[in-house]
Amino acid sequence: MAADGAWPEAGGADVRTQRAVQHLRAMLQELEGRLGRPPASTQRHEAVDGLVEALQELARHVARLETDQAERYAHLDAALGQLAQRLEIQAESQAADAASAAERDGRTSQRLDEAFEALAEVAGAREPWPIRTALSAAAAAAALSVMGAATLAIRQGGGEVAMPAPVSAILADLPLRPSLKAESRPAPRPVTPSSSVVPPPLPGTRPETYDEVAGALGRGDGLALSRLTGLAQNGDGRAQMHLASLYEAGEGGLPRDLAAARTWTRRAAETGERVAMHNLALFLSQGEGGPRDPVEAAVWFRRAADRGVVDSQYNLGLLYEAGRGVAPNLREAYRWFSVAANAGDLASREKAVALESRLRPGEREGLDREAARYQPENEAGIDLATVIPPATTLAETQALLARKGYYVGPVDGIFTAEVKAAAQAYLRDNPGTSTSRPASPPL
Repeated sequence: MAADGAWPEAGGADVRTQRAVQHLRAMLQELEGRLGRPPASTQRHEAVDGLVEALQELARHVARLETDQAERYAHLDAALGQLAQRLEIQAESQAADAASAAERDGRTSQRLDEAFEALAEVAGAREPWPIRTALSAAAAAAALSVMGAATLAIRQGGGEVAMPAPVSAILADLPLRPSLKAESRPAPRPVTPSSSVVPPPLPGTRPETYDEVAGALGRGDGLALSRLTGLAQNGDGRAQMHLASLYEAGEGGLPRDLAAARTWTRRAAETGERVAMHNLALFLSQGEGGPRDPVEAAVWFRRAADRGVVDSQYNLGLLYEAGRGVAPNLREAYRWFSVAANAGDLASREKAVALESRLRPGEREGLDREAARYQPENEAGIDLATVIPPATTLAETQALLARKGYYVGPVDGIFTAEVKAAAQAYLRDNPGTSTSRPASPPL
């Protein structure tokens, strides 16, 4: 009871408890009033009984409140226990992730060391290699390691923080086949380019050919580089490719200039040189001498592949498998690997076999038939493998054209610009001659 005779409010009690307290207060006030008066024999016992009953009801309400509070505390304690257990599990998971990341970092460092050792071997070779070949050597050693390191992620504060990819990921791109040379030729002797201007051919004289200029360049002729540049500027595709290779390697008196090499490679590709198409695709894919453009790189790989460049067919299969510059397409990847495999490329055969389980049997059979019927095309989309009866193969056609005086060159069954020109000249001189295509090789 307060000093002023009033009872304190029951804080936090429910409605029934409050009512019981109010009823008890009223009865106690009445009892106090009676006790303050002189005792009388007429004091009733009912007030005392009511007080006892009210006290008992209050005790029951207090007991219920204690029970409810105990249940709430028990529920809260269980929830806290579950939270502590989850935090412990999360801490163990983060520790395991950290250990796994450390292990992957160790493997990554080891493979990067192998990649840099490969680059060091390339740099120490006696014969200078183009930079794309060096990068391909590093990519073969580091490709697996950078894939794991580039995608590592950890969870912090409920969000996902991606780990930055290592610098070597830029180098370790797809293991594309490197650039190709148009032909076997001796390395040119280093000469100082002459400032003399090569005069144009005199009227009535025969223009200089690429083979003549390339031979002069190999002998160290001081004017040969200017003559080669003149041929390239006049649209000779082989001269453009030769000039591009000199800029790429820094030979023949020219500085190493990848931008110039890329420019001349593009000009040669636009003339229809299929090897230049392959090399230009590598420039675009790897970003040498200019920006990367994986989409255009895929276009040029496709053009070179259509014209029978096996390395481009293999690279195109890689692009379709990985979805680089093209939409991912396992059917196209399998088809191009099979085409290259039919040309005798063992690595392409291995890639095609690895993809077999990811295709349906009927799907594979249809793609195998397409690959067996494949024939390379020229710039105009006409079949290159033209056979002139009575020949039955391209090699026999070469021999036939040589006997007729239209062709001078190897009889090797490989379609070249010389074979094309000889066949066209023969067909012009012999109108009505039928042609055919060689039989498809068996799978």
